[in-house]
Amino acid sequence: MVRTSISIESSRILVVDDTPANLDLFSQILESEGYQVSFATNGKDALKLASLDKPDLILLDIMMPEIDGIETCRQMKQLRDIREVPVIFITAKTDRKDVVDGFAVGAVDFITKPVQHEEVCARVRCHLQIQALIKLRDELIRMLCKHNERIEALVEEQNKKILQTEKLAAIGEMVGEFTHEINTPVGIAITALSYMAEQTELITKSFNDNTLNREDFSTFLSANKDSVDIANNNLKRMLSLIQSFKRVTINQCNDERALFNFGECLSDIVMSMQPKIKHTKHKIVLDCDNEMLIFSYPGVFAQIFINMINNSLLHGFDDIEEGDIRLTARFEDNALIVLISDDGKGIQDSLLDKIFDKFYTSKRGEEGSGLGLHIVKGLVKDTLGGSIVCRNVLQGGCEFKIDIPLDNLIESHLEQKLEVR
Repeated sequence: MVRTSISIESSRILVVDDTPANLDLFSQILESEGYQVSFATNGKDALKLASLDKPDLILLDIMMPEIDGIETCRQMKQLRDIREVPVIFITAKTDRKDVVDGFAVGAVDFITKPVQHEEVCARVRCHLQIQALIKLRDELIRMLCKHNERIEALVEEQNKKILQTEKLAAIGEMVGEFTHEINTPVGIAITALSYMAEQTELITKSFNDNTLNREDFSTFLSANKDSVDIANNNLKRMLSLIQSFKRVTINQCNDERALFNFGECLSDIVMSMQPKIKHTKHKIVLDCDNEMLIFSYPGVFAQIFINMINNSLLHGFDDIEEGDIRLTARFEDNALIVLISDDGKGIQDSLLDKIFDKFYTSKRGEEGSGLGLHIVKGLVKDTLGGSIVCRNVLQGGCEFKIDIPLDNLIESHLEQKLEVR
């Protein structure tokens, strides 16, 4: 470690004494050490000169007319520009009470008359070095604070990038699953419509050949109706999937607050997750009033619940082929309470305090990034102003509870519309 020497050369010292001989003596001692010395003969002038010159150290006689040294020091410590300047009292008095009073008003040391050259130099040097170290410390703290601010800004920017990456990854996964999911209704609809086209060609040929009879035409109409119903139902299914997917993805890309139906938002999220669990025995069960209007961030809620559902599927049902994920939402005690629970394998009690830590995962090197629950907690706490806790449940699995104050979810014009149930 490199040691940096503390320079006190040319330090400014104010000497306050009403005796000219004492001023001459201190002038000789201090100037011989290379210090810049100024003088005052009373407390009033000392206050003015100290405020203008801002010395590095003050030597102050206690026994002075009008304003004594104790009162002068007390007033100095009330002035913002010089309150940190160290004061050494000069006194011929040895009364313990004077010593106590001097330290009580802010003095750092005493020099007793008659003064000794070596003692004056030693005490002055000591307190100038201490003061220089204090200034150096304050400067280092200021530099460290600025450095920390830059680091915090970089961390915040990095966290935003991580959040955006996770959001885009979730959307990308949903796009793949959604594309695969709509292939089925589209394929069925195309098959039904193709069958209708073939049958229409056949019935048209029979009509043109004058071979069409009532029974064949009746069969055609019946088959045509069945095909139309099949195509219609599957196209409606496709439209429902597209609308849900569209709302969820738009919400995830929207960082603005908006008035929205919370129950509908959850329904869209559950619908968008169906392709992921379609070929499993897992179910997502939603218990939420469809009339819950809130003014908040739909995109934040979408990211929270998609992460929570994925977390249950990845960790809660690891090696478990069947189970339920339940989303329950209600207004209670002036807050929005959301419970996300599953009947999976649960979490070790010793790990409950770690699951929200950044990069913590039970699947290191596999699918888990260790960011999902950390991001969820940040969104709940920092963006929504709420809290999230986790506990294991007796019947198996675990339950996350999100609690968001109602004041964070409404505008003044909504207060009459929201009923706390």
